[in-house]
Amino acid sequence: MKTLIVYSSKHHMNTEMVAKAMGSELAAEARKLTDVKPDDLEGFDLIGFGSGIRGFAVHPELANLVEGLAERHGQKAFVFTTCASNRDCTRKFRTLLVEKGFRVAGEFHCPGLWTPLIFRLRKGHPDATDMDSARAFARSLLQ
Repeated sequence: MKTLIVYSSKHHMNTEMVAKAMGSELAAEARKLTDVKPDDLEGFDLIGFGSGIRGFAVHPELANLVEGLAERHGQKAFVFTTCASNRDCTRKFRTLLVEKGFRVAGEFHCPGLWTPLIFRLRKGHPDATDMDSARAFARSLLQ
């Protein structure tokens, strides 16, 4: 299955670590969002979209990429995030994917270090267990 992973990872590079772990399981190229144009998403059987969470939503640049895409006609996609919150922060993004014609095959959430003001929440994440879970999720997409 030809797979591409597109990710936005800004502060602690948590999302990038997860993207690369999933990419190794899926034999997929993991590309930074800044290195992707809408035409680059053509010809893939599966596309992963990854983001840290900002303001309880995926990074706006990732949503903008998807908004600019042509209709996908059932192309498979998955979503993964890193965040200190346990709240569902991707509902709007998943809805956008479905509206564009993607078939969302799954979603993975990984705890990530968050440093608002002077606090350090979820320190030490993603850890080895989180990365194992990310790889297991990626393998499940192949079934």
